[in-house]
Amino acid sequence: MAKKKGLKISEYGVFAERTGKRIAGREEEEIYEALGLPYIAPELREDTGEIEAALKGQLPDLIRVEDIRGDLHVHSTWSDGVHTIREVVDAARRRGYRYIAITDHSKGLGIVRGLAAEDLTRQREEIARLNQGLRDFRILTGIEANIRADGTLDLPDGVLAKLDFVIASVHSAFRQDQQTMTERIVRAVSNPYVRVLGHPTGRLLGELEPYDLDFDRLLDAARQHQLAMEINASPLRLDLNDAHARRAKEAGIPLVINTDTHTLAEFDHIHLGVATARRA
Repeated sequence: MAKKKGLKISEYGVFAERTGKRIAGREEEEIYEALGLPYIAPELREDTGEIEAALKGQLPDLIRVEDIRGDLHVHSTWSDGVHTIREVVDAARRRGYRYIAITDHSKGLGIVRGLAAEDLTRQREEIARLNQGLRDFRILTGIEANIRADGTLDLPDGVLAKLDFVIASVHSAFRQDQQTMTERIVRAVSNPYVRVLGHPTGRLLGELEPYDLDFDRLLDAARQHQLAMEINASPLRLDLNDAHARRAKEAGIPLVINTDTHTLAEFDHIHLGVATARRA
């Protein structure tokens, strides 16, 4: 593009080929302007069609941290979180959020203090009391239900139906073959009360590889059951990754950026989820 315009680009800037005069390069925006392009954000510079999109005026409007209005994957002392519901609510309000969902672990996950049906009843009562004292903020009742090895959830539908928000996630039997794992998750997301598939590919960076999944089939199931998929902003997960998130968006699947917060400091990880979404 530069050569067609009689320009030369190097690490030193943009120069007129004929005179050698430096015409741009002090700021990145100048480089794109010299080439007749709108500014292309760094996250988009992957050679995946961003230059062609810029030429057509079709660059996406990238999400910013300031656009985030809530977090739908938050743990409290009711399971393995460090802080009370009141404490996480206060922290979320200080961030300018308008809502959070309390999604503690369900009872089937043995490594944490999971909630049984009677625990959820008491937690819902606490959340109702807190909501009565709040203005311009909403606490949603929820659960992070465990997807068993056979694809069933570890709480009955009658319990899930009373909640505002249900995330379903895999936390065990990670090494199932592709067909078994895919069938397992497809069965789970077919549950009418599941709203979001949590950390959908299951990776733990440096510890656990993603599940062996037929991701296209999972996208088909999510679309069929009007399910959202999570971009989990935890630095251990970043799951969905950018490539999977882009495929989900192209398939028309809603995406939600959550922090999977267990401590108040983890609310700050939202910028990692937003960065993943911007790359997507």
